[in-house]
Amino acid sequence: MTILPRHKLYLAVSSAILTAQIVIAATAKSDLQLTIIGDTVPILLLLVAILALRENFRYSQGILPIFWKVFAGGAGTIVLSQAYWYFYDWRRVDSSPSPVPGDALFILAHVFFLSAIALRPHSACAARDIRTRSLDFVLLLAWWISLFAYFPLPWQWLLHDLVHYTPSAYYLSLIQHCAIIIAFLVLSARKSGTWRTFYLLFALAFVFLAGGNFLVNSAIDSGVYYAASFYDTPFLLGIYLLTWVAAMGPSLQPIEDATPDRELIQSVWTARIAMLCVLSLPLLALIGLYQKSVPASVANFRLKVIFEATFILSILVYLKLGLLARELVRSVKLTRESIESLRIVQRQVAHSEKLIALGRLAAGAAHEISNPLTAILGYSELLTDIPSLTADDRSRARSIQQQVHNAQSAVNSLRNFLRHNSAPPASAIVVDKNSPS
Repeated sequence: MTILPRHKLYLAVSSAILTAQIVIAATAKSDLQLTIIGDTVPILLLLVAILALRENFRYSQGILPIFWKVFAGGAGTIVLSQAYWYFYDWRRVDSSPSPVPGDALFILAHVFFLSAIALRPHSACAARDIRTRSLDFVLLLAWWISLFAYFPLPWQWLLHDLVHYTPSAYYLSLIQHCAIIIAFLVLSARKSGTWRTFYLLFALAFVFLAGGNFLVNSAIDSGVYYAASFYDTPFLLGIYLLTWVAAMGPSLQPIEDATPDRELIQSVWTARIAMLCVLSLPLLALIGLYQKSVPASVANFRLKVIFEATFILSILVYLKLGLLARELVRSVKLTRESIESLRIVQRQVAHSEKLIALGRLAAGAAHEISNPLTAILGYSELLTDIPSLTADDRSRARSIQQQVHNAQSAVNSLRNFLRHNSAPPASAIVVDKNSPS
């Protein structure tokens, strides 16, 4: 594995920041200044990871540059989430801030990560349909926002009830973490070499992120958490591993899929997942009708969320189906053009074979004709050399010679014509370069 000098620098900086956090956690006691330091460390680690990810924008091929940009977008969104809490601690706000903006940004960041995984950066053919993939990202984003608005949001938005809000937000982020870890493990099982190491390291990073998030939330619920403590270390270690993942970027190159029609299979599964997302929302509304312990205001809010989310997701699915329909029409058109080009080539090949056969026949006939013509020419020349031959007979002999020369010229012309027209020129064979192979 090749590590660039700048990546080595970013790894050194991240290692120094993580080491400083461990030293502070082992020696310092909880106070406001320590809280500011605890809020600053993850932001610094994330910024270094983003700089390391940015280095891969120009050293990658295929879908990889987009993969790194989407992943950097997710890391940048976590920076905004951490900055939200830093702002309140820095301003020394006495009242408890609403956790909704910070948690919403945290949920949104993992949508970026899930979308980056769906790009399948290892595949050389994954970059052929970016428009549909962009729409998939919007659809995935709308679905996760709908889940956040359905489960945790109404408890804080309407009732300011952290007792119900916090577990709902935590379990939602845990589901995202598990989905990302499972996806990376599946990809690592299907790949080998550098790509397997890459995906395993990614999975390990999110294991630490998920475990660190669980540890911090458990400590907060138990009332023993304070910032910059060892409770933050697993989460920070996960961010630190993201820099290591970015350092592997220059060693990665897309490869061809061994599975035939892999893109078609992927598009079918993506369409199925999109339909499941749409169908899951009415199912949530149906389940919510039988939850008697939920306050009426929360139930009504969730019902509104389901209606609005279903409408938005239906529009996105409609747009996706429109894109797929246009792609299908384009594929059918290319197939027709390919078939027509094949027919033209077949006609040209058949014509060429006929000319070749005719040329062989004419060559044999010309050879058979040339032999008697040569004999006739020779005898006519002998006749002209006889001294006793009369003038009229000598004129007739020369006439025979002239006719033989005319016949030989005709045979030679036929040979030359068939030689130059026995096969069509290369430019005459038209093949559609856009036709599917």
